[in-house]
Amino acid sequence: MRLLTREQARELDSLTMDELEISGQILMGNAGKQVASTAKTMVGDIHEPRILIICGKGNNGGDGFAAAAELFADGFRVTIHSLPGEQDITGDALYYYRQCADLNIPISYGYDIPELEEADLIMDALLGTGFHGPMKADLIPWVEWINSAKTRVLAVDISSGLDSNSGLVQPGAVKADTTVTMGAPKVGMVFRQGKVYTGACVTADIGFPKLDDITLSGLDWELFHESAAIEFLRKPEADTHKYQQGKVLVIAGSTGMTGAAVLATMGALRSGSGLTITTVPESLNAVFEADIIEGMTLALPDHNSGCLQAENLDDILDKSTWADAVVLGPGLGRNKGTQLLVRELVRRVTTPMVLDADGLFPFTRNMAELNQRQYPLVITPHIGELASLTAIDKEEIKNDFPNVITEVMADFHHIALVKQVPVCIFSGQRALVNCSGNPGLSTAGTGDVLSGMIGSFLAGGLEPELAAALGAFIHGKSSDQLVVKMGYRGQIASDLLPMIPHVLANYEHL
Repeated sequence: MRLLTREQARELDSLTMDELEISGQILMGNAGKQVASTAKTMVGDIHEPRILIICGKGNNGGDGFAAAAELFADGFRVTIHSLPGEQDITGDALYYYRQCADLNIPISYGYDIPELEEADLIMDALLGTGFHGPMKADLIPWVEWINSAKTRVLAVDISSGLDSNSGLVQPGAVKADTTVTMGAPKVGMVFRQGKVYTGACVTADIGFPKLDDITLSGLDWELFHESAAIEFLRKPEADTHKYQQGKVLVIAGSTGMTGAAVLATMGALRSGSGLTITTVPESLNAVFEADIIEGMTLALPDHNSGCLQAENLDDILDKSTWADAVVLGPGLGRNKGTQLLVRELVRRVTTPMVLDADGLFPFTRNMAELNQRQYPLVITPHIGELASLTAIDKEEIKNDFPNVITEVMADFHHIALVKQVPVCIFSGQRALVNCSGNPGLSTAGTGDVLSGMIGSFLAGGLEPELAAALGAFIHGKSSDQLVVKMGYRGQIASDLLPMIPHVLANYEHL
């Protein structure tokens, strides 16, 4: 399913009016019909339902007026409250406002909240997709009033107060039961707090061209679909063996962070890898041998430093030719010798690679250096690591994620899996938004498991973008199933490991 940014939604409006010669007035009327249709469904079980429509300025308020006219014409009891007075209603919205006035629909006005009759459905047509916070002070009481009403709420295009790009609310937003969105859902409706405020999402066809038939500026945003898991995660062939199931080399771990290497290794094994080798500092080998009983270790000289060193380069390069995929970074530490090793490995390992955690640190403020790698690469930064790589402020990334990542990907030639909420995978112009996962994943080590999973899917022969997307999806779905049994707060990374096979089994049986 395609998603749109704020800018793309505006561009789609203009393209439809300019190239297809469909007027804004017709688009607004079509939107009103679609919203009215959903409103009827929402009150279908209520005898003589009362519908209150709250309209703000601009096209969102106009959609509300258009919906009101449709509902009233069909015999529904409709009341409108318009925040702007009649003299401040302009453009296409004015046409539908006058329709409502001619129909003698009761209309009240003003930014102060009047005594309003109780309603069975409140329609939120205050703010549209053009909004970005913070919300103006005179609108906050309205949002709070709607949320305090003990009734069903229908949002027009997007919940008022929800940023259509970031999914953030400042300081709050209308909490809708259902949102009717025009053309396609907006990215902010699935980012961060978006799902909480959007409710059920209904996509309305109001006359826009099919998104696959046009080109919009920026990245092509798409919600990842489970069909890819159904297609690519089938059971292995009957005559397969461990060498054909994917061999993963995990380069990870240091003093105090051996767990990261263990989790990454087990993530690979639990996702179907037939063999793993984990390179480890020699002084820590006993720890790894005790914890990685299904995988092999390669102990390398570390002179009791507890971390891998630049002198280990040739041994690791030699072993990388054995592997079908390499996972580099979890828990490696930031020793200067280790950083030198990482930079050389990124440049010289020819095997497809997942670069995570401490593996990203040597490229702080120098993400462009990663473009020198000529072989497949998936990087997996969280927002803080992306900020370090790009020298862009972390809050700016969160507040304007679609536009920031569009600029980042214009200069990055590999796959980026960004661990924001939800996880997003970027490849050239394509942006995949993961559809699984929950706050239970916000605990140490879950990213290490994910790196191992992506490494396993890479080793199994999947293209890097697909390996990253399936890794994120299965990772998130494993946590979703854990929530049912364990809740959110009690999850730890190792809980994911035995759940991964149960999730994969659903697709192996198809």
